[in-house]
Amino acid sequence: MVTLRQRPTVATTEPEPVLENCVDGLTILSDDEDSPSDAAVKHLRGSWELASVLNFINVFRPLISEKLKVTAEEIEMGLIGSDATNAQLHIALLKGIPPVNNKSLEGGDAWITALCKKLDPWWPSIANGEIPVTANKGEEISGYKGLDPTDRLQFLKALCELRAQQDDARKYIQENANEGALNPCFGKRKLGGDGKKTSYWFDGNDILGYRLYKEVNEISKSAKARKNVFSDASCFCWETEATNLDEFQRVARELSSSKASSLAAVGKTIETDAIPVVEKFHKKKERAIKKKMRQEMLVSVNISRPIRFTRSCRNRKPVTYTFDEYDKMITDAVEDTDETDRDDEEGIEQQNASLAGSNNSSEDTKMKSAEDVSKTEEEAPESDIDDVKETEKSKEDSEEKIHFGAKNRMRQRVTRNSALC
Repeated sequence: MVTLRQRPTVATTEPEPVLENCVDGLTILSDDEDSPSDAAVKHLRGSWELASVLNFINVFRPLISEKLKVTAEEIEMGLIGSDATNAQLHIALLKGIPPVNNKSLEGGDAWITALCKKLDPWWPSIANGEIPVTANKGEEISGYKGLDPTDRLQFLKALCELRAQQDDARKYIQENANEGALNPCFGKRKLGGDGKKTSYWFDGNDILGYRLYKEVNEISKSAKARKNVFSDASCFCWETEATNLDEFQRVARELSSSKASSLAAVGKTIETDAIPVVEKFHKKKERAIKKKMRQEMLVSVNISRPIRFTRSCRNRKPVTYTFDEYDKMITDAVEDTDETDRDDEEGIEQQNASLAGSNNSSEDTKMKSAEDVSKTEEEAPESDIDDVKETEKSKEDSEEKIHFGAKNRMRQRVTRNSALC
């Protein structure tokens, strides 16, 4: 008989990272030694059920939900705090187990009631022991939230087992098997071991993240004393050895420096096969962090920057084709024309007044010149009188030409203004 037991501690001695936030499907972590969730995270990572759940999500993601993009760290923190990420994951799994009632999954913590109702009849065949919480008129909600994170992990593991027994999951496995080569995500990658009781496994993807597991197979002393070798009770346990780039490099150095050739070979395999993949994922995470920092910096700069008022753009007048607008436009044009006509008339009157004054002065000069001519005719001889008459006649002709030219120019201006109107 093969049994599975949980080890209380993990091999890693460095403080585990604590979840802070998520950017573009990547979880940003920070080392916080004083966080109270460190002990709970270590306890979860020391259980084989967590590795099984993460592998199930990695394999059956297309069936669960393509939109579900949660990391392994988010799943751990969801099990510890029972937050929205934990609810989102359970709801996605419950929707794949008929009968499905979407109304029972909507609103608050209604999914907890649906979870207890679906797992209760199947619990003996998919989990060990008794179910921690059963549906009891809403009391199961507070009971689930009061559970230890490892008990919530038992619920999630049982839900994954029940989801894997559905017809679409079996069909999904058969379709991938019939293609000739099984999808590599269907199994963890074994990196090697000591050949006796310790093996190392590498599993994950660019969404969940990558992890290194250590499998330990122990045989109890009481079983060795038994004569029947088929009754030996083997005990398997899984430990999470590495979850980030620093931990992968540390494990690789420790194994490479081991005196055992098999463990040294595992260390070299981690360096050549696992670490390049983890480095690529780590760089992607760093780019996401830098992008988030730039966005926060831009937001802070825009908030602190004073508001500047710029020159408004020129607005185009909307065009309308109604008769009212057309009549108004014609009326405004006529009024403008009347004003220009009045201005022209005032200018013409002023010019006529100036011309009349010049005519009066010319007539006075003519009368004076006529008197002078008459005097000269009496006093001067006939030849001188003829010369005087010719000069007077030329003066009259020139004055008439000047007067005619002024009237002609005034007439041309009036016709020009009327044409423009």
